[in-house]
Amino acid sequence: MSVIKQAYFLDFYNNLIEGNKENCSNIVSSLLQDGIEITDIYIDLFQKSLYRIGKLWDHSELTIPEEHLATNIISSLIEKFAPSPIYTRDEKALVTCIDKEFHEIGAKMVAKIFEYNGYKTYYLGASVPAKEVIKFIRQIDPQVIAISWSLYLNLARFLDVLDNITKMFVNKKIYVGGQALSENSDQLLKKYKNVYHLSCVRDLNKELAKV
Repeated sequence: MSVIKQAYFLDFYNNLIEGNKENCSNIVSSLLQDGIEITDIYIDLFQKSLYRIGKLWDHSELTIPEEHLATNIISSLIEKFAPSPIYTRDEKALVTCIDKEFHEIGAKMVAKIFEYNGYKTYYLGASVPAKEVIKFIRQIDPQVIAISWSLYLNLARFLDVLDNITKMFVNKKIYVGGQALSENSDQLLKKYKNVYHLSCVRDLNKELAKV
């Protein structure tokens, strides 16, 4: 059930479609002042809006510039309203999208949740080749790795990076998430040890709070 009322969502969504960044920012600021958690804003405002925009784009009811504008506004709001860390810890977290994966908003929100929970976070962004991810893991030696995968057509690339990371870094904790894992995640991931599916950033925040 959505924490944010439908009226607030529609107000945000309509301003987002119109490209009104200032109004979108004011809505987020007002919700935070009212005590709404940042994870609820990520899921019930940002993610919900992008899913609706994605459906419009799929049906050619939205232009590429309109879709890009909305995505960039949300990306800027994630940066603007990033929560301050509640504490600091020594662990490092690496967050990345797989190669040819350009939907990075989910990964960016994941990175912010790691930062909020005190991790020194390395966010690599969209479309990072597997060999470069592995090279960077060796370079910074993170305790946790988070991988985003949204487009099912990139299944082979997702499995390739997961196969290599789990074989080369057997003690690393790995989180995976994205729309492509909304179905059959248990079947795809059952052979991997230390790999955990994240259904949303709210679950990640709860998980990290336990550590």
